Amino acid sequence: MKPRDHNDRRPRVGLAYGPGLTEFIGAHPGWVDYIEIPFEQLRHAPALGALRDTAPLILHCASLSVAGFVPPSPGTVAAVADHARITGTPWIGEHLAFIAADPVADEPTAPSTTLSYTVCPQMSEQTVERVAENLAALRSRLPVPLILENSPQYFAVPGSTMDMSTFIAAVVERCDVDLLLDLSHFLITALNTGADPLREIDRLPLERVVEVHLSGLNRQSGVVWDDHANPAPELLFELLERVMQRAQPQALTLEYNWSAHFPWPVLRDHIDRARTLLHSA
Repeated sequence: MKPRDHNDRRPRVGLAYGPGLTEFIGAHPGWVDYIEIPFEQLRHAPALGALRDTAPLILHCASLSVAGFVPPSPGTVAAVADHARITGTPWIGEHLAFIAADPVADEPTAPSTTLSYTVCPQMSEQTVERVAENLAALRSRLPVPLILENSPQYFAVPGSTMDMSTFIAAVVERCDVDLLLDLSHFLITALNTGADPLREIDRLPLERVVEVHLSGLNRQSGVVWDDHANPAPELLFELLERVMQRAQPQALTLEYNWSAHFPWPVLRDHIDRARTLLHSA
């Protein structure tokens, strides 16, 4: 594979930062257009910012609690903004989820609950309005646009009045926001809720997709889970082909970042397949 020409404006294919990434890039010059790196890793290991000398960076985030009712601290928002400037990211991909909740203790001075993982929110008009309020507060404090990533749904979320596709469409319409379409999260949601993924994909506002994520899946105890150590199944590439009939994403990120032993032949094949599908649209 030849290196990309600087003036080539076609969609780009990148890798999520993880173990083995720099070794792969070093052994495969020209194969990877960018590195997607989490804000949370940069915040605790600023030296990772040097990766921008290896490839352009796109900033990912799981700290802004966009779909939550407990806002992030001003310090967290300021840190996200700083790292957006430092990395030169074109946008910030943030989860349509929440990472903080009300205090567990029923006391006026009790701290809010910080969760260890972004959680799929209640899918309702109330949450849609909360997302709109949160985005309005965040946009003026960030130097680049936020795009929202659909959450995986592992169970029926109490209080929900919408399914996931309806919720995503409602957020996009209400908030005028673009999407990071995680196709693995989308398929996980469809499989766990008994929905037809080929029907559901057509219900999404695909014209608002800026970036796409692909990763693997894992089924445990009857539930399908996100798994970045496994290759994406064939159905995800079929869904990507379907998406490309309506979408014009600027980037596709392969999230194979949970294992240092992810097989390089599979990674090369998936990079090539993704690039072919993106460029054939």
